[in-house]
Amino acid sequence: MRSFQTAFTRPILETYQSGVMSYTYKGVRCLKSPVDISIYMRLIWDLKPRSLFEIGSHSGGSALLFADILGNMGCPDTPVISIDLEIPQDIEDDRIRFLKGNVLDLASLFDAHKLDALPHPWFVIEDSAHSYSGCMAALTLFAERMAPGDMLAVEDGVLDDLGMSAKYDGGPNRAISDFVSSHAESFEIATHLCDMFGVNATYNPNGYLRKV
Repeated sequence: MRSFQTAFTRPILETYQSGVMSYTYKGVRCLKSPVDISIYMRLIWDLKPRSLFEIGSHSGGSALLFADILGNMGCPDTPVISIDLEIPQDIEDDRIRFLKGNVLDLASLFDAHKLDALPHPWFVIEDSAHSYSGCMAALTLFAERMAPGDMLAVEDGVLDDLGMSAKYDGGPNRAISDFVSSHAESFEIATHLCDMFGVNATYNPNGYLRKV
């Protein structure tokens, strides 16, 4: 397994993190790294997903961003399925379907809303609680449902560089390491995305995964 260390130095990262945590899109909290927004744009252009899943809606700003990116990249009919414990109440957009659900019990949500029927290719963004258990739950569920060529991003492994991973029981990086090790024949790290701006110059180190 490749190192999960990002290309960001600690002094730069602390300032950068402050900006990420205050970032908004169309006036709604979005909390996305600008570097990764660029990577997402390239990924969506190349993949042309027909369904996009976001686990972790927060205020809904990132769902709005993804809906606009999809439209700009030639995928205006691709739905954004955004899942969280609480649904944003002040966003109404026909392109976005906000669903109330728990990352630890996504299977029941998929059954209730027939999400398995959504067309591929899929692009999945795991951005929920960042806990090891939450990341593993999402990775395990989507591993069974994704088709070859589908893409999955696990966000915020940069928590390691920020010295916060212990709070999340190892968080995304531990989950990615265990998952890729146990699914080596069916998932690979998309290094061209992780390393687009330098080796793991991303908030999602080794976190862009392709099903093969």
